[in-house]
Amino acid sequence: MEQINQILGNNLLFIIAVLLVLIVFLLVMLVNMNSKLRKLQWKYDYFTKGTTMDLDEVLTQTLEDVRSAEAKITALEKSRDDLRLRLKSCVQNLRVLRYNAFDNTGSDLSYSVALVDEENNGVVLSSIYGREENRCYAKPVIAGKSQYVLSKEEQEVLQQK
Repeated sequence: MEQINQILGNNLLFIIAVLLVLIVFLLVMLVNMNSKLRKLQWKYDYFTKGTTMDLDEVLTQTLEDVRSAEAKITALEKSRDDLRLRLKSCVQNLRVLRYNAFDNTGSDLSYSVALVDEENNGVVLSSIYGREENRCYAKPVIAGKSQYVLSKEEQEVLQQK
């Protein structure tokens, strides 16, 4: 026992220095861990958003919300694609050409109107104005062509961009 006391007495300064270094190291580790714990607590509070739910309940709810949002996005994308298909067959181009059908009439009172979709399907409406009467014609158009003879003005209004 006396030998242990003598060894401790001779090396007391060294032992105290080692213990002080160990204490300083442990204090640095404690401060570091405290900082990490505060960050973790902030993240936990952020995820739970002040609710009384546990983290696993919050994550489960968030996952359900994400899946619901994905389903809604898929439905919206399908709806958008359906609308794009329907839009192709809707009137997209309204073209008007006014002209003077007869030399003996005044200004450009006759007109042709093309109501066509993206693929040039639709109808051409024409109104021919004369001194004594006014005539209206409607001619169906498929791919820019009609089964009826189109006048020069009707062809011109179909070719307008």
